[in-house]
Amino acid sequence: MNPKLVPAAWVALGVIIAVPATGWFLTSGAREARALAFHPDGTDLKATDVDNALRELSQKLKQVESTQSALQGAAMVQQSELGEMKASSVESDTQMHGKMQSLEARVAEVSSPRRRIEYTDASDTAQVSSSYTLLRNLGTFSKTSAATTVLLTWNTHVDALGEPGTFCDFQLRVDGKPDSERDGGGGRAVVYVPPGTSGGSSPVTVAALFPRVGAGNHTASVWVRGTARECLENYGNFPRNIIVEEGPRAE
Repeated sequence: MNPKLVPAAWVALGVIIAVPATGWFLTSGAREARALAFHPDGTDLKATDVDNALRELSQKLKQVESTQSALQGAAMVQQSELGEMKASSVESDTQMHGKMQSLEARVAEVSSPRRRIEYTDASDTAQVSSSYTLLRNLGTFSKTSAATTVLLTWNTHVDALGEPGTFCDFQLRVDGKPDSERDGGGGRAVVYVPPGTSGGSSPVTVAALFPRVGAGNHTASVWVRGTARECLENYGNFPRNIIVEEGPRAE
């Protein structure tokens, strides 16, 4: 054979062998791993060894999955506990805010100052009947809280002129309303005309609680009713006063 043809022959032979081998390799890659048989020829492994290894690997995989499930469960429990803690914190903040407001209201009640309304002029009326009518306004005051009670204390002198046995019934009011809804109410001072005389006179101190007075400005006044011919308050124009106190509600 011509020496120059030998390399060409070897190249041709290589091509002839490589093409079928490449085709077999490409087609065999599509087969699933489980379709391949284990051939221990030439090794010291046995089929049982491989099975045991796969079984052990499967068990470890299950353990890992179980551990992941447990971790996920623990994470969900922690998220739930965090949510409960947040809700409890919000509730505690709300309760604390309410307690602070209540405490502030109580402090305001205790710290509310006394106020004095002073006057010197007299007042009287000859229009006396069985129903209360306005005699005079004593003055105004300001109330700081709607949740407190107003105590009015009035010091003065009252007179009644008329037939013996007749009387004048004076009553303290706030904004034209008595301290109670019951008939007559409280905060009253009554003076009678004694037998054998044409008039009666008496110094009086009257106190009344007003639990339903709201916050803001209010007017203290005196109303009168009776059977006397004339009713008088502070005859002689002496210095008089009414004390206004704001404190805890008393029903």
